[in-house]
Amino acid sequence: MHDHASRKTQILFSLLLITGIILPGVQAAGIPGDEVTIFTAEEGAYAYGIVDSGNILISEIYPDSDEPGWVKLYRYNISRASIVTLPAGNPDGINMDICGDTIIWAEITEKNDFSGPEITLNIYPDREDMPMEIPDKFKSVSDLKLVNGNVVITGRDSFMLNSGSGMSDIYIYYPDEKRLIHQEIPGRQGSVSASGDYIVFQDDRYGQMKNTVHIMNLKNSVSWQIGDEKNGVFSSPDISGEKVVYRFDEDFGSFLKEEVSQQLLLTEISTNKTKIIASPGARISEPKIDGDNIVWSDRRYKEHYKIWLYDLNEERETLVAVTGNEYPGAVEISGSTVMWSDFVDGRSTLKIREMSSLKASDSDPLYTETTQQNSENKGINDQDKYPAERKSGTSLELSLVAVISGLVLIAGKRY
Repeated sequence: MHDHASRKTQILFSLLLITGIILPGVQAAGIPGDEVTIFTAEEGAYAYGIVDSGNILISEIYPDSDEPGWVKLYRYNISRASIVTLPAGNPDGINMDICGDTIIWAEITEKNDFSGPEITLNIYPDREDMPMEIPDKFKSVSDLKLVNGNVVITGRDSFMLNSGSGMSDIYIYYPDEKRLIHQEIPGRQGSVSASGDYIVFQDDRYGQMKNTVHIMNLKNSVSWQIGDEKNGVFSSPDISGEKVVYRFDEDFGSFLKEEVSQQLLLTEISTNKTKIIASPGARISEPKIDGDNIVWSDRRYKEHYKIWLYDLNEERETLVAVTGNEYPGAVEISGSTVMWSDFVDGRSTLKIREMSSLKASDSDPLYTETTQQNSENKGINDQDKYPAERKSGTSLELSLVAVISGLVLIAGKRY
């Protein structure tokens, strides 16, 4: 009898020990793994990146303060995990783009007269030793995009007086022809994205803080508007093929508020149909789309921003990462790679994660169900349906508890 009791005690102790070891590990696995930090900026500097076709264009910006500011540009290759410094002189660090092996950035040249600085645009193909300079100069640049070998520029050309002081217009530069075309569009344009024969952008033609999203066909320069400007603010568009994703806020004054309720929408150009991708009841960062995958960050649980991915084929949302950011950071996607900015130990970093490492257990079924209901109810959001926090891997933990509890009961009956 004593031996049986001793044996039973040993088994129970072993099972409880296994429980204590396994469950914390499972809980830790609930936070998505396989994140890779590809770049950490110097202390006091900030990192910004754009990913395309296995390459990442990185900008490291040290702002002016007590010491002279500086900007450095790098190209990072994902497959080789290698980084090289680009031959940039005085880049602004924000206006740049990468498409395959070709890079473009804005270079600032200070002038000794009262006309202010001059912006030069440099194109740097991978096969060249030094960048090629676009002959046209600009007074200001707010966006640069490479598409079909051409350059889409948002800014103000100092030699085109009809652009107006302080306005940001869209220009298209054709390198083969060395020709710059100025698009005559009302308002001030920004947040330009390009794919194939289309560009998308936001502008303020209806007034400040009343942004709307527009699509332009590059073949004929015909543009049209998405959504009704009377319904709310449309902003931050991105495009892949004929899919346009953008942010919608029905509250025109939400920019003054800490708590907001924004939606993520998608419009198909060919059908002109719009669907809701996400209604997290929170502020949403600028979304990005590549193929059938959309990424963004939000604060739906009122904590740090989290990175989310939505698969249009599977109609499923997946948690990619939990950041240390209290403000929305940049999120990018290209092919199977998701990239985002983060802060670790007070240092600005860039991280990537391959989609192959994402698991179905990282999805948020309650949130996805709520989003579908919102789609049917024209975007009406019910904040009470969101849990205080979603714990990835909770179902696996409960399953292990059930299995271990069963083993404990069986052990008790046998001994």
